Amino acid sequence: MGHGELYYEKAVKPKLHAFMGSVFEDMCRYYTLEQGILGAYGSFFTNVGTWWGTETISDSDNKKIRQSADIDVVAISELDHTAVVGECKFKNEKVDKGIYETLIRRSSLIYGKYRVTKYLFFSLGGYTDWVTEQNDSSVLLLSLEDLYR
Repeated sequence: MGHGELYYEKAVKPKLHAFMGSVFEDMCRYYTLEQGILGAYGSFFTNVGTWWGTETISDSDNKKIRQSADIDVVAISELDHTAVVGECKFKNEKVDKGIYETLIRRSSLIYGKYRVTKYLFFSLGGYTDWVTEQNDSSVLLLSLEDLYR
């Protein structure tokens, strides 16, 4: 009908990041699998997916709260029982200390069976100074451009 631009502005643009979030997560899992097969993370990873479960945290009054938790990318190696975990953010905001610490904390939820060797952060919007200043060789900060190299 010739109103594609109007439709985009009213119906697509407001929901683009929500829609693309799941697509971006799929891209990140595919990238992780490809890199894992090539041995980029120090092990041979052939299984990549997500993890859903619950975690117990303490609130500001030190009261225990049980909440749902997820990890966007989980790659496992059955050969040496190692894992790589990742967080995907398809937003204009930068990955900050809270997102960083949440992934590190949640990685312990799968730690019983697999030893986590790498933490992957995939971000459209980049990273805060606090995140980039962390000097941890087990953490990889990746951009959308990195997925295409």
